[in-house]
Amino acid sequence: MNLFSTSRFSNYWERFPLSLRLIIKARLWTAIGTGGVLYLSPIIFNSLGFSAEQIGSGITTAAFAGITTRFGTGYLLDKQFSYRKAIKVACLITIFSDFILFYSQNFLAYVCGQFFLGAAAGIYWPSAELGIPLNCNSIINSSEGYSLARSADAIGVTLGVLLGTIGTYFDFTRIIYLLDIICMLYIFNILLNKLGVFKVKTELKIKDNKEVKDKYLEKKFNLKWVLKLFPLFLITLFITGVMSLLQSILPLDLANGGIIRPPFTEQRVATLLTIQLTLLAIFQWPVGYILRNKNSPFKFKLCLISLLIGFTLLSLSNFLIYGYLLILIAFLPLTISLCIFLPSASDAIIKTSPIKYQGTAIALYSQCFGISALTVPWMAGKLIDNFDTAFQLWLIVSIMCIVLIPISNNIK
Repeated sequence: MNLFSTSRFSNYWERFPLSLRLIIKARLWTAIGTGGVLYLSPIIFNSLGFSAEQIGSGITTAAFAGITTRFGTGYLLDKQFSYRKAIKVACLITIFSDFILFYSQNFLAYVCGQFFLGAAAGIYWPSAELGIPLNCNSIINSSEGYSLARSADAIGVTLGVLLGTIGTYFDFTRIIYLLDIICMLYIFNILLNKLGVFKVKTELKIKDNKEVKDKYLEKKFNLKWVLKLFPLFLITLFITGVMSLLQSILPLDLANGGIIRPPFTEQRVATLLTIQLTLLAIFQWPVGYILRNKNSPFKFKLCLISLLIGFTLLSLSNFLIYGYLLILIAFLPLTISLCIFLPSASDAIIKTSPIKYQGTAIALYSQCFGISALTVPWMAGKLIDNFDTAFQLWLIVSIMCIVLIPISNNIK
């Protein structure tokens, strides 16, 4: 019997509700479009002679715009605004930003494009995250739904970066913006599919299990649910900061070299980053599926321990001439930690927050990504400038992992 037959995969896919499958498809195509834009835009504008400070200013502008729109989006979602309509609005703004960035040749146009790109991200992420549990329809556990969604995100980003990289060989890196526009138009087609429309809110209201009743009772205490989520938000802020470090500071560390470890060429850095993204795409679904029924404290503790191992290896790589071998080994626990965190955090937010405030809760969770992107790379860059290597940075992050491990026991 062929364990990898197409029919087996088809049967597994079809067990998910149709509306959930549509959202997963939308997330996959979104990731394909935005993957190249996020990772390769700095290369495009660096080739135009933009300084690192100018490129960083654009990223900061996008983060500010995203922080603003996340709050507004969370509020509207709590007021029964359709998450589908919100995603459509995000798609329109993304297309507008892609046109600006495709034709931009100066700093002002670049900043404007980044502003609208960040605004679109702030609208999209809370809406897309909330769309997962709303479309599980009591058939699929939300943790399994988030695992599938994060797998689609990881695969999409990897494909987007790969397609953009191919474009660089033809001296047409800006194809990433055209690709993003095509993806956004296709998402419109997915969201307009009437077969995916379900009266989810009605189904949620008639659920009479004890967990839902308890959540409705919590509405009397508007701030109680925020305090309950504080440990989760604290760990989320840390791990999203780690994600910012891996995206922006790790390449710089590899290019500059360690205390003994020699610097890497640009090609070697790009190869290592591609390996990292590929590992994330490969491991996301298996890790999320295996841990889907584990409780949150266990998952977050395992996530922090994996981060601790990974950053310890990154720190030790500074003292070896062939330190890149330790870096390759470090990619495994670092990847596993992200594969644990990404679906688990979203699922914990949904299960812990009252139904009335789930939109705001998801927006606050998504806000951690914006805050990290706004602050962490700048602070880490200053630290590297002062010490000439990232050894101290990885050591500090390792210590923070140890401090946060006991706090994970307070996550519900």
